[in-house]
Amino acid sequence: MPAETRKSRVAEVSHLLDDNRLQVIQRQPGVLAVLAFYEGFPVKSVGNGDFEQVAAIAEDFLRAGERITTDMRIGVLDQITLEAGEKKCIIVPYGDLSLCIITRAGANLGLIRLAIRHLQAMAL
Repeated sequence: MPAETRKSRVAEVSHLLDDNRLQVIQRQPGVLAVLAFYEGFPVKSVGNGDFEQVAAIAEDFLRAGERITTDMRIGVLDQITLEAGEKKCIIVPYGDLSLCIITRAGANLGLIRLAIRHLQAMAL
């Protein structure tokens, strides 16, 4: 996507990118980083990480998840959760963007999901 197009697209969703909104999730116990991305490109982040790489990989996960839900006829994709030895990753839609949340392994996903739902409701 050309840089000009990305910039105009970001302007359309700028109300979603307020630092306070992303920090609602980052303040949850165990959350290390929150990334808002669009079509595999990082748009806004809080925390530390290689957000260029994370955005590209998270976009691949989203596309694969959407194909799987369509092929299996199980409905619309709500979220993807990946749990590994030391960390967890949650990928969810957020308005016209998507969010990728990186947490410690022991993070309470229930509390984080509540914060995500609150944030998603604010995006409407």
